Amino acid sequence: MLKTLSNKSIEDMLNPKQLDFLLHNDKRINLLTGSVRSGKTYVSLLKWAIFVGSMPENSEFLMIGKTLTSLKRNCLGLLQELVGLNNFTFSVSQKVAKLFGRTVWLEGANDNRAESKIRGMTLAGAYVDELTQIPEDFYRMLLSRLSVKGARLYATTNPDAPSHWVKCDIIDNEDIEKKVWAFTLDDNVILKKENEEYFENLKKEYQSMGGVFYERFILGLWVLAEGLIYKQFANNTEMFLRDKALDENGNKLNFLIISIGIDYGATKGETEFKATGITHLFKQAWTIGEKKLAGLYAPEQIYEAFIEFYYEIVNEYGKVTHAFGDYGALGQVLTYGLNKRLQEKGIPLYVEDCIKGQIIDRIYMDQMLFAQGRRFILRKCKYLIEAYQQAVWDEKHEDERLDDGTTPIDDLDASEYSMFPFYDKLMMNIKGGY
Repeated sequence: MLKTLSNKSIEDMLNPKQLDFLLHNDKRINLLTGSVRSGKTYVSLLKWAIFVGSMPENSEFLMIGKTLTSLKRNCLGLLQELVGLNNFTFSVSQKVAKLFGRTVWLEGANDNRAESKIRGMTLAGAYVDELTQIPEDFYRMLLSRLSVKGARLYATTNPDAPSHWVKCDIIDNEDIEKKVWAFTLDDNVILKKENEEYFENLKKEYQSMGGVFYERFILGLWVLAEGLIYKQFANNTEMFLRDKALDENGNKLNFLIISIGIDYGATKGETEFKATGITHLFKQAWTIGEKKLAGLYAPEQIYEAFIEFYYEIVNEYGKVTHAFGDYGALGQVLTYGLNKRLQEKGIPLYVEDCIKGQIIDRIYMDQMLFAQGRRFILRKCKYLIEAYQQAVWDEKHEDERLDDGTTPIDDLDASEYSMFPFYDKLMMNIKGGY
C-alpha cells in the first residue's frame, strides 16, 4: 500500500523520525507531539491511511479537529493529496468521508458539549488533530467508543502547559498502552533541504515572539508561560505603528472587513471600542480606531458613544461590516439594547456575541501576525499600544493574562473580539501553522 501513496520511495518522502513512527508497531494510543512543521501531521495521516485500509471494510472510523474548519485545513486536504481523489473523498457539510471504501465520520470538538456527538458510536479507529485543543471529556468518551478489536487512536499536538491533561494522563502515564513520539523542527531535514529559507525564517519568526511560543512550537517543550507576553511589540513598538492606514505605495487601504469589538467592562467601569481593518485575502490586520469610556455610564450613553464611534469609522473608511460584543456579566443585555438602538437609527449593523476562544489562541494569533509583519496599529490608538506593552502572563493561571487591574486587559479583549471571528482565515495566511 505504501507504493500507492506516492511515486517516490518511502525513504525519499520521510525523515528518520517519521520513518521510526511509520514502521513502529502501533499501540492503542499513538501520540505525536512537538514543533510546528516538524512532519508529525504528514506522517500521522500516512499511518492513518494505512491503518484504515487494513481494517475490515464494514468498520467505521472518526476524524476529529477542534472545528471542522480546522480539520479540513490541517488534515483532510493533505490526506486527499497523499492517497488521491479515488481513495479519499469527504464532505464537511455532511460530516462524512470515504477512505479506501471505509466510512470515516468527521467531527469538531471545541467545547465540553461535544462529547455527546459521539455517544453510541462503535469505532475501529480515530484520528485527532491537535489533541490539546480537544476537551478532556470528549477524549474520555472517544476512548470508550474505540471498542472494536485492534482499535487504534492516532493523535497529534503541539505542546501546552506541563499540567495539561494530555501531558499528565497520556505522556507521563505509565499505566496505559501508548507510544509517544516527540518531534522538533530540526527533525524535518527534508523541509530544511527543500526550502531552507522558509525553514530559517520560521525559526526567526518564533524567536522574535520569544518565550512560550518558541519553546513550545519550535523546541517542542511542555513549558509554562511567564513574563511579558508581547515582547516583540514591547521592544520594537515603532515597527508596528503607523500614522495612517496606507499600503506600501502610499495609497489609502480599502479594507475587506472592518470589525468593531466591544468590551463593556461592566464590573470595572470601563467600556472599550476597538475597530480592526482586515485587508483582502486576510493578509493584514490594522487597528484603525478606538474609544474608551472610563467610568460608569448608563446604557443609553454607551449606545450613543458607540454610534458616534461607528460614524467616525464610516466617515473615514466608508463602512463597518461587523461588530462583536462581550457577553459576560450584563453584556448580552447591553448588546440587545444596542441592537435595538441601531435599528431605530436605521444603521445597517448587527452586533453579535463575540467568540472568546482560548486566551492563548487569541494571543498566538496576534503574536504571529506581529512576527510576520502583518499586524499594524495607528499611532492614535494609545490605549491599545499601552496594553500590548504592559501585558504579562498570570503566574497563578496557566496560559492566561494577568487580570488584576494593574494592566489594561479590557483593551486587548475588545481588539481580539473584533479579530477572533476571522481566526481561521487569518491563520490560513500564517506560514508555519499551529
